[in-house]
Amino acid sequence: MSEKFDIGIYADFLIPMNSSKVKEKFFIGIKKNRIATVQPYKPQLKTKCKKFIFGKNMLCMPGLVNGHVHLPMTLFRGLEDDVPFHVWLFERILPLEQKIVDKGFIKAGTDLAALESIRFGVTTVNEMYFYLEETAKSIDKSGLRAIISQTFADFPLPEDKDLGRDKFAVVEKALKKYQDHSRIRVGLGPHAPYSCSDDLLVKIRDFAKLHKLPIHIHVSETKKEVDDSLNQYKKTPPQRLYELGILSDKTICAHCVHLNEEDQKIFTKTKAVVVHNPDSNLKLASGMAPISEYREKGISTMFGTDGTASNNDLSVLGAMDIGTKVQKLSQKKESSFGAYEAVRMATVEGARNLGYSDLGTIEEGMLADMILLDLSFPHLQPVNNIFSHLVYSAQGLEVDTTICDGKILMKNKKVLSLNQNQVFSNAQKWQKKIEKQLRTIKGE
Repeated sequence: MSEKFDIGIYADFLIPMNSSKVKEKFFIGIKKNRIATVQPYKPQLKTKCKKFIFGKNMLCMPGLVNGHVHLPMTLFRGLEDDVPFHVWLFERILPLEQKIVDKGFIKAGTDLAALESIRFGVTTVNEMYFYLEETAKSIDKSGLRAIISQTFADFPLPEDKDLGRDKFAVVEKALKKYQDHSRIRVGLGPHAPYSCSDDLLVKIRDFAKLHKLPIHIHVSETKKEVDDSLNQYKKTPPQRLYELGILSDKTICAHCVHLNEEDQKIFTKTKAVVVHNPDSNLKLASGMAPISEYREKGISTMFGTDGTASNNDLSVLGAMDIGTKVQKLSQKKESSFGAYEAVRMATVEGARNLGYSDLGTIEEGMLADMILLDLSFPHLQPVNNIFSHLVYSAQGLEVDTTICDGKILMKNKKVLSLNQNQVFSNAQKWQKKIEKQLRTIKGE
């Protein structure tokens, strides 16, 4: 038989996520960067594949989507834990970024984050940080899919020293470079309502409409943020953003922990997306967004990890676990947020909310982003309920194979697109610089 598929996969279990059905002993054929076939396995299919992956005791599913992350902040992992949010952000992280962040920092941090994402089965990230093009270079090399948003704020940014204050020029340059890229898209990232003036937000709105770009912004993360907005503008952050025309189905709003009834109506009306970051919100004591209530009201939601300075990992599987449990606790209702619903939110719903219509399910014609999880661990046996095991048992390191855009990024739990030893070595070099600078900031 002549070769037909670039990659062929056999899996004992398959959840295509176009329904809640679990399929057994299935074959997925990939041609270039698309899924060419999904069918019951027959031994002769193996002979039609240039590369064949035998997923015995494995589950195949769509790659996970991380809806809100600051990739280079992996280098800040474990710093300033257990301090109040406004001390953590304004007295530690922002001053540290001003002193330490440059192109080398971005490369080292993004490489480490890409390695971690691949290892955890995350194939798509919605990124917001500094030095857009440096981040894009690292992401491109890693093989991940990403929307990379340029940060905007009224306060000086670490990249100003190299790129100047005109961040729209930075975006225009990146748009030209990546307009035809198969995996990398460009977005706008106004940091937050409290760090952007009305004038800046209006400029971002108009630029986004002109170029049809997504907007990625932090919204109503803390009660103090909401109280300050009410004092200054007589409006909550979402009400102000709505009046400025910022909110639409292309607006990705991280956190949204403190939305009142009027805010929630605005989100339902505009179809703006809420990104649930349960680990970060709990760790920083910001509160917990009532995601199950939002979903009942028709608000679009997805999972995010936030940066590792406030999480401290990039495991979307971990976010699903804690994210479902806190909803059950806060709503005092065991069925308020189920495992299948969580997996949908981390795959197909996440992809749709980021504007990908051909991603998030395993069907013919869809983009070939998928992962294989090794089920041969004690905490995943016996296989009674795949969705329950994914959300309540899996940790993330069970991921065996990661495929993005038809390319194998990890196989047999070994990342192929990045040199792990080199990535770790570069990160360690930055650790010493960061430690020294942080001591200076704290006056030690």
